[in-house]
Amino acid sequence: MMIDQHTQEGNELVSRIEARAMQIFKFTENPAERRDNVMGFRRFSAMIDEFHQSAEVAEGRLTLLKSDRRDELRRYVTQIRAKILKMEIDITQSYLEGLIEAQAPLPYGAREFFSARLRRLGELAQMLSDGPNADGSADELMQHMRTMLQMLLDRSPELEVFERDPNHRPLARSRPPTPTTAKVRGGAVAPAAPPPPKQVPLPAVVKLEHRDEWGRLFLSKGSFDVVTQVCRTKGLSLDNIASKMGVTRIALTLILNGQDPIPRNMLDVLHRSLNGS
Repeated sequence: MMIDQHTQEGNELVSRIEARAMQIFKFTENPAERRDNVMGFRRFSAMIDEFHQSAEVAEGRLTLLKSDRRDELRRYVTQIRAKILKMEIDITQSYLEGLIEAQAPLPYGAREFFSARLRRLGELAQMLSDGPNADGSADELMQHMRTMLQMLLDRSPELEVFERDPNHRPLARSRPPTPTTAKVRGGAVAPAAPPPPKQVPLPAVVKLEHRDEWGRLFLSKGSFDVVTQVCRTKGLSLDNIASKMGVTRIALTLILNGQDPIPRNMLDVLHRSLNGS
């Protein structure tokens, strides 16, 4: 019975990977999707990042399954990842060439997006150079793509930095007494609005609750609120946390809401990020 359950779970893991891969295939084959705008490039990159994140989780879980098909399923996932990796390089090159050729004004936020893609190129170059069949032929392509990304970075608008005037002094204002009741039309008296709920103080060491389902860890649904409160208290952002964990903000949101599992090593990184270590 145990083996049957593990086999079923392995099949479900692979089915989810196939579904994400098909989503990418359909997107790239859609003739309505142009390759000369940042919005389309963002959508494609987000799907690619989420696919790799899901594939890593699936491969980690497949290694623990007690199933006769375990090795077969792992090889299949590896083959899918190889195809998506090749597509990522080809389509990314196509977007970069289309954006440069279009010479259209780039939107705010493009600089940050291109910087993230530049870091991703470094990861791709490392994977290609470490591959068993690497012969150095990919170096020229990677350098060409870096050059195009740098050109787009140079053209991207910088976000304005809003800083308070050092000589600014807030005006002193008298605060009217807070009424306990308020009059409404017709002479009736309505109760005052209830006070905002008190925020629960954070513990000295933040540790998120989670549950174990067949070796996969899922965070409790309140984790998103806890992490958001920590970010406000310590001046962090979800983007900072996601970057340290090596995932996208969308993937982090799904994890914090208990919709996607989180690897144990990634949970350790999350706790260290929240506790400032």
